[in-house]
Amino acid sequence: MKKINFYYGLGDKASNYEVLSKYLNIIKIDWNNPEKVKAPKRDIVVGFSMGCLLALDYVEKHRVKKLILCSLPPCEKLVIVKADEIIFMLGSKERFCLQNVRRVYKTLKRKKSIIVVRGADHKIAGKYRKKLLEIASAAS
Repeated sequence: MKKINFYYGLGDKASNYEVLSKYLNIIKIDWNNPEKVKAPKRDIVVGFSMGCLLALDYVEKHRVKKLILCSLPPCEKLVIVKADEIIFMLGSKERFCLQNVRRVYKTLKRKKSIIVVRGADHKIAGKYRKKLLEIASAAS
């Protein structure tokens, strides 16, 4: 499963996701220079919060089988997305994210799904982490 790139959110650091590093390739991000982020080619890419924007930047340049966008921040639409399938994932307590995801979801003409994790908020922990790892392992 380590063949999956993971982009964490603004204000986070790679060490906060050590528990996920057994399963995902945690991409180190310098939020002062996010355009300089380097990531190996992978078939599956995961972004969390503002990390979704870096994941989207990656899939503008590289084709992937699956793009998993966790707690997508507000954006107008996904323009150039070279992904066969897009999975939107968020916690049920993230009402602001759900409205945005539903709006963006409607603009896509490819295989897609929305997964809402009951009782989860804007943090990859507990049920949210369990569901993400379940989806990622099924995808790899």
